[in-house]
Amino acid sequence: MDSSRVHRIDRTGAAGKNGPNDEAGSEVRVPVDDEILLTGKCLLELLRDNLCPGYVRDRDSILLTAPWEEEDYRVGVYLYDIQDYSLAVAATTDMGGNMLRFPPKVVELSYMLFCNEKHRFGGLQRERLQGILNEMIRTLHDNPTLIREDGEKVGISFLCESVEFKIRLWGSFNQPLQPALYLRAAPVPVASARTRKVNRVKERNYGLERM
Repeated sequence: MDSSRVHRIDRTGAAGKNGPNDEAGSEVRVPVDDEILLTGKCLLELLRDNLCPGYVRDRDSILLTAPWEEEDYRVGVYLYDIQDYSLAVAATTDMGGNMLRFPPKVVELSYMLFCNEKHRFGGLQRERLQGILNEMIRTLHDNPTLIREDGEKVGISFLCESVEFKIRLWGSFNQPLQPALYLRAAPVPVASARTRKVNRVKERNYGLERM
């Protein structure tokens, strides 16, 4: 993957950075990554690496997109839900020196992977669609861990959504229900941009000698 494409947002604030609040307990804003976007891109690249060119000719035909989009693509990856990941216990991060980063917010991401049935696949379309879905299942089963560009590991697993839920979800797109894969990616820690200065306890040797 091309690390130059990682989207970073600099949310550094003025308060606490070489300013009047630069003392113990003061907060500093630091640059952070787009962890959700990084996770989606990593999933996208995994599918491209395994589906192209055998099942989908062009890598650009597998996109982060929504079912209602009119783009020319064959396979879509759609993030349809974000929830709190309550199994994870987040803690502060030691950034070295006198700085601690506030705990991250850990979430789980729900993705829907689907074929664009509006696209003309050629040949027997239903057989082609089922072949692509079959290979996506194999790829996700064989690769249960995503390793993002920033080195973070995110587990992926299949979701067992009810038919009623799927009908309501597709109905919200004004589209009939169609075969798709439902996937969970977790845990995804969203790093805090807040840090604070702390006073470190330092060991001192006063050089006392025994009499």
